[in-house]
Amino acid sequence: MKQKILHTLPDRGKAPSMIRFLSLLSFTLLFSVAASAQSTVRGKVTDESGSGLPGVNILIKGTTSGTTSDANGDYSLELSSGADQAVLVFSFIGYETQEVVVGGRAVVNVNMVVSALTLGEVVVVGYGTQRKADVTGSLVSLSSDALKEVPVANLQQALQGRLAGVEVQRIGTAPGATARIRIRGERSVLGSNDPLIVLDGIPFEGNLNDINPDEITSINVLKDASATAIYGSRGANGVMLITTRRGEAGETSLSYSSYIGVTTVARKYPLFNAEEYQAMRDYTGVWPYRPEEVEGIALGRDVDWQELMYQNGYITNHNLTITGGTEKGSYSVSGGYFKETTVLPEQDFERFTLRVSTDSKIGEKLKIGITSLNSVNYSNGTQFVNPQPGNPGAFGGGIMYNILATSPLMPPYTQTGEIFPEPFGNLDDASASLSPLYIKRNNSDWVDRVRRLRTFNSMYAEYKILDGLTYRFNLGLEYGQTNSAQFQGEGTYFRKLVDNRASVRNSENYSWTAENIITYEKTFAEDHRLTFTGLYSAQQSRSFATQATKDAITANFIEFYDMSQADPSLAPILGGGEQTWGILSYMGRVNYAFKDRYLLTATFRRDGSSRLANKWHNYPAFALAWNAINESFLQDVNFLSNLKVRVGYGQTSNQSVAPYTTLGGVVNTVGIAGGTVPLRYNYGSTQVSGYLAARIPDTTLDWEYTNTLNIGLDFGLFDDRITGSVDWYDAQTTNLLFNLRLPISSGYEQEFQTNIGGMENKGVEVVLSGKALKLSNGFTWDIDLNWYLNRNKLTKYLPGVTQNIAEGLFVGHPITAIYDYEKIGIWQQGEDAAAYGQLPGSIKFRDQDENGVIDANDRAIIGSQQADWQGGITNRFTFKGFDMSFVVYVRQGGTLLSYLHAPNGAYLTNLTGQRSGLKVDYWTPENPTNEFPAPGAALPGGAATAWTTLAYYDASFARVRSINLGYTIPKSIASRIKAQNARVYFTAQNPFLLWSPYVFKHNGVDPEPTGQGGTGIVATGGNFRTGGNNPALVISASTPPTRSFIVGLNLTF
Repeated sequence: MKQKILHTLPDRGKAPSMIRFLSLLSFTLLFSVAASAQSTVRGKVTDESGSGLPGVNILIKGTTSGTTSDANGDYSLELSSGADQAVLVFSFIGYETQEVVVGGRAVVNVNMVVSALTLGEVVVVGYGTQRKADVTGSLVSLSSDALKEVPVANLQQALQGRLAGVEVQRIGTAPGATARIRIRGERSVLGSNDPLIVLDGIPFEGNLNDINPDEITSINVLKDASATAIYGSRGANGVMLITTRRGEAGETSLSYSSYIGVTTVARKYPLFNAEEYQAMRDYTGVWPYRPEEVEGIALGRDVDWQELMYQNGYITNHNLTITGGTEKGSYSVSGGYFKETTVLPEQDFERFTLRVSTDSKIGEKLKIGITSLNSVNYSNGTQFVNPQPGNPGAFGGGIMYNILATSPLMPPYTQTGEIFPEPFGNLDDASASLSPLYIKRNNSDWVDRVRRLRTFNSMYAEYKILDGLTYRFNLGLEYGQTNSAQFQGEGTYFRKLVDNRASVRNSENYSWTAENIITYEKTFAEDHRLTFTGLYSAQQSRSFATQATKDAITANFIEFYDMSQADPSLAPILGGGEQTWGILSYMGRVNYAFKDRYLLTATFRRDGSSRLANKWHNYPAFALAWNAINESFLQDVNFLSNLKVRVGYGQTSNQSVAPYTTLGGVVNTVGIAGGTVPLRYNYGSTQVSGYLAARIPDTTLDWEYTNTLNIGLDFGLFDDRITGSVDWYDAQTTNLLFNLRLPISSGYEQEFQTNIGGMENKGVEVVLSGKALKLSNGFTWDIDLNWYLNRNKLTKYLPGVTQNIAEGLFVGHPITAIYDYEKIGIWQQGEDAAAYGQLPGSIKFRDQDENGVIDANDRAIIGSQQADWQGGITNRFTFKGFDMSFVVYVRQGGTLLSYLHAPNGAYLTNLTGQRSGLKVDYWTPENPTNEFPAPGAALPGGAATAWTTLAYYDASFARVRSINLGYTIPKSIASRIKAQNARVYFTAQNPFLLWSPYVFKHNGVDPEPTGQGGTGIVATGGNFRTGGNNPALVISASTPPTRSFIVGLNLTF
């Protein structure tokens, strides 16, 4: 039975049919209620301090009629005729629900009391919820209100600097680009380090770009093993629990949110102007000027190609939500639209979303619910900027390459007003490159389109068997499709002197998840609270992909729509494949509390995965906590409002091994000098294809295990005016996957994966929240602060082997270590440069072994991409109807890799050639700088050409991520348009870069990475990870840094 579940997938047609059925069922469960009103009751809802409490739900008991309190806590509600004795139900998260009889009164004021059951809130912990006071593991949360402080298309952007231990770094600058998320560091070299995403209780395989941030109510991140062990083999990298909006009991409510904005270039690339460029060219004396450049010198021409090419980008976002329901059922429906263009032509991202959720009570024991999230994304121009996204070492390529490299002395237009086609290089030669303006005008010959469709559907049925005993069944159905197409017409940048090229790639993914959950909750003898959760689940995922590339399409306008029009004499490039994997799981979790003082969580999970030969493994975890604040000896310590000590230990793993990896591999070609030839052999008189074993099977391939110890402290001071937590953790990963190659005599030519290594991550996290001010006139000031550090290092490699220079792996150092020569300056006149085979103006390297010779033995670990620490600060201010917040992100330490300053040696090429480039402080006898060498000073061959050392900079920076200023319109004015609440706001995104040595000291453009990977920079010295699942993050020629200014509106009816 287990094998059948793991390896049998329903017919492809069934998943879409089920999705259509669930969507139809969702809509049939929607309903609304209208009521007539004859009298009105009004009042004010306040908190314990007497301040107005906004957003409180007020419902007439037994009906669907209700309202919410406005920004000042005021409300007004119409009552039906004869409803003088109606009961009003006041509810708000974190406060006790109150029922008040109207009793014929026209004014009913209510003072809300903080719930004794929570210390602020109930949090999602995976397969259920817990009171925050009962949480024993390490987790951090972000509410929907906090997300709205940074209105962005991509959820990942809103997380940067907001959650302790959660590192978010961008890996692209195009609209819709994703980011890299790491929770407490990296735990694998070959496997994935991405966290598990759980959406509304079901593992989610899509992209975070598929989720509309406006639809999220909370994000909870589980960080330590005692919290993530319930997800077993997928919990090693942390777990992000995302909960979307659901309906609430009350009359139908309609909410509309919208914002529009403009995006501008925050900082242009620092390039040589015409005078500086001419001085550099004159100093080198290598290449002659083109006639147009000579003319430009005479005319004083100084062309700013960036100014000619950049434009304003625009942002549009609309979201409409309808919610309502009764005590027996509720619903929520929302639709969203987002579009963003950028400062470069032909780049944009567009998203359409539709979400439907329903919850219904059938009788007293049964609840059922359905959620359907659907999205369609369109991206254009992702590779228009960088047609070689896997190799940013090529200085970017595409339109950005031309913008940055074109001579400022060249004319943008001819004397007749036509675009000058090839402003640098030898005209009509492959070395010449097209004008950026030509690319901009003729973009129809260079097309890059990606469409992503995803539908995520889940349903649940929950039945109360006995008092405290419930059974819940969850079913998740997910389907994703990605279609990408590229066309490069003849005469464009990479097809300048060759035929056009068309490429298409299509992929599909089907996934289903079924979960059976049993929960038992019981309180014994008043002092003992016990909760047991049991799980049996199964998941299967199946993916398909096909791709094709053809050259010499008959005409450019055909593009990729009819690839049969390609030249049949040219062989197409074809690819594709299919993968299926499945997992079975059993889990049991016990939560025990004694007198709300002593807490225990014990978890045991058993997973079986089809990916590995060793399919089954057990994952134990436990956590203890002491709620010291509930001890009698602390009751008179008035400044303490909360004090809890936590300790947890557990095991998780990483099963991100590609399906079928354990089976080995064969090939039907063999490599020879100059290429490959097909394997053939004679079968009788017929020649037939043959196969050769290329990769050895490895039936011992196992999981990557991580054992984590976490010790934490939660505290509250002065009636929770100050709250916070401190966590220390130690995560030890064993069975680390590496690629090995057998001797050629074995007959196997390909690398195979095996478990041989170990890794360590240790760190500290601090979270603080404070209510800095709360004045009687209504002014408030709140602060959220998080600070964290992580120390990663490789602890084990092959027996007796402590380093692999080619792969950038060194025992005792971070896996992002950088191994290279150490630049200590520039050889100056009067120094003995000749003793090292150099000239004045050449790069000076440290002689690590002090033998008087600079060679490969002088390379050393000179840094890593690991930050010393990171953090963020959020400040919030309110005064009457006004609110303001700003978010600051800080990163201290680590090494930044700038391909802009050392792109495949192009620095030296640019400073001796016709091309322009970044403005750098280069050495001359009159300018004895230690920053950059003299043009042409590096001698050919040997260590002297180690230009890679010019790429390394301090990665520290501090940035204001967003500033948000809003105003809630008084209800007396909002009611004129029948609105219950109305708010307008202004947001500035990325308005200021506060500090960055790379930018302010070394003339960089932006300290955050713009891509990942690339191979060119390691060619002459530098070694770090360039491929695999976790390549190095780099800065390359890409869309320039931008800032956005947004105005928005939120309305509730």
